[in-house]
Amino acid sequence: MRRPKRLPLLAAVLLAALAALLLAVSERPHDARAAAPAPQFPRHVRTAEYRRLEERRTLPPPPAAVAAAASVEDASPPPRRDPFLLALPRDPKRALLVLEANALRHSRLGELFVDCVFRDPRHDPFEEVRRELGFDPLKDVDRVALADDGLVVSGFFGNAHFEQLRRESRVSSYGEAGRVYRPLDGESAEGELTVGTWGDHLVVAGDERFVEQTIDRLEGRAADAPQVIPESLTYGEAYGVLPGDALKVLLRGENAELGERLARIASRIELHADAMRDVAVVARVSGDDEPGLEDLGKAFGAALAVGRFQARVRGDDRLVQLLEHARVERGGRSFSVELALPIDVLEGWFGGCRAAPPAGGG
Repeated sequence: MRRPKRLPLLAAVLLAALAALLLAVSERPHDARAAAPAPQFPRHVRTAEYRRLEERRTLPPPPAAVAAAASVEDASPPPRRDPFLLALPRDPKRALLVLEANALRHSRLGELFVDCVFRDPRHDPFEEVRRELGFDPLKDVDRVALADDGLVVSGFFGNAHFEQLRRESRVSSYGEAGRVYRPLDGESAEGELTVGTWGDHLVVAGDERFVEQTIDRLEGRAADAPQVIPESLTYGEAYGVLPGDALKVLLRGENAELGERLARIASRIELHADAMRDVAVVARVSGDDEPGLEDLGKAFGAALAVGRFQARVRGDDRLVQLLEHARVERGGRSFSVELALPIDVLEGWFGGCRAAPPAGGG
């Protein structure tokens, strides 16, 4: 298996993938559907997600925390930790997105997408991964974190084999439970990825420094810093944080000035997407300039209203559907942009995908 080239910026990957998906499915025939109940937007950790985060606390607390708790009378023992969250980068000024891959696979969106991808029974796009690495991306991957310099994948890799990767790498142990696969030519900084594993449940890929720092965080050698994505933000099937200028690519043309204001005023954009049935997205924009954020929230609300009106005038039914539940919630030093696709609309957009003829005929 050839090594993939250097990972692009998170925002570009996310936005390009979303745009490609929406454009692809929106070109397919769809039936008119009756209006559905308003989708439920992800705004906090829900009961099932509390259970999920508790089950993921498998790593013991650091010895220093245990010793500190033991020295205090009646102190509660320090909690166990989620190794995946512990492994993630800590720079608050850089983009970081987590995909709940296993949950997404079993969501209605995931079912529709997989049905589309596998519409040609003669071609399995994941067969090469299964053959060369020994695990099934559709079954064995739990979460994927996309960062500017690499990615972190959690899952079940106890039966994975990396013979091809070993042949193409300089392999060495790293720390207590890490193993690092560096390019034979030593040119990871020029585009080739370094790959790392930690135990049977984490795989890391990216720059060599990114891989080593990830394992260092897991084994307590990295400098302590607040988590960019703490447990309190792990709700939805996708969640993450972006710097204020990450979405400028979306706001071009007549909306370019709005994009410039967003980059200037917003210090952080927190993103959550729920996709188990309806697809509902919440982007919370925050910063220190409260008056500026209030004005920016109003501008976004006006832009959505104008876009919705123009789509109706043009008879662009698909854009009307996309903007039907779009709105802005303002308040204090933040505002939220909410966007949703009800399941009946989504299924209509995917209509005919399964019946589409395989590429090349046949």
